[in-house]
Amino acid sequence: MKLLAASFACLLSAALLQAADKPNDKAARLEMARAGLKSADVEVRRRTLGSLNHSDLSDALIKEMLELLKDSDGEVRSMAATAVGTHGEAALPGVPALLAQMKGDSHKEARETAARALGRIGKSVNTNRDALEPLRHAAQKDTDPVTRVVALGALAMMEQDVAEQITALRQYLHHDEPLVRMKACHALGMLGTVAKTAAPEIVLVLPLETNPHRRGYIARSLGSTGDPESLPALYEALKKETDAGAKGEIRGAIGKLGGMLPE
Repeated sequence: MKLLAASFACLLSAALLQAADKPNDKAARLEMARAGLKSADVEVRRRTLGSLNHSDLSDALIKEMLELLKDSDGEVRSMAATAVGTHGEAALPGVPALLAQMKGDSHKEARETAARALGRIGKSVNTNRDALEPLRHAAQKDTDPVTRVVALGALAMMEQDVAEQITALRQYLHHDEPLVRMKACHALGMLGTVAKTAAPEIVLVLPLETNPHRRGYIARSLGSTGDPESLPALYEALKKETDAGAKGEIRGAIGKLGGMLPE
């Protein structure tokens, strides 16, 4: 049974990753994705959600993705929150489920992604402020430091005491856990140049990170916060970097800051 589910999931991923410029295929891909989201097999639901990131199908599947906020699987709930968070007003019906997820989900990644989704929705629909107090509570009281970081970033995205949230996020740049430091960098980077004052501290995080995927996120945040004084650290990191993905992010940050890219 597991082998059949895995085979279906692989076929589904391949079908959904076909070029989106084939209108005759879109209806078939949409039905396949809808079936994947409703599958009884958790692995199929996970793979389907993952395949819908930046997909031309996701707008048409918002109802099904919102339903997965109440899935029995924590990873699916987490992925569903990420998926719906980019849909602005269309995601408003999911706010109550996202609030419940952030407040009490046993899967910590689901709390984290719910907080980020609430921030994105609140930024997009600035008339909805249902999440403010729950986000403030999560930023102070959640047992998971990553969720606290993401909640602070969400409040800043919603333009709530931005300077105060940036100050709080900067403290997490000095956290003992590398993942927490990276998430703080990411949250500050998402705020853009308003968080420029944090760049000198983000620079110090970059050489400490041993995971290339995280180094890429940290480099990207330096490009987004917009301080040209970060360039020497980025050039040094580029010299030492061996991972292609991280190199791409470092080069992107250098270009964004107006630096000359080495050949």
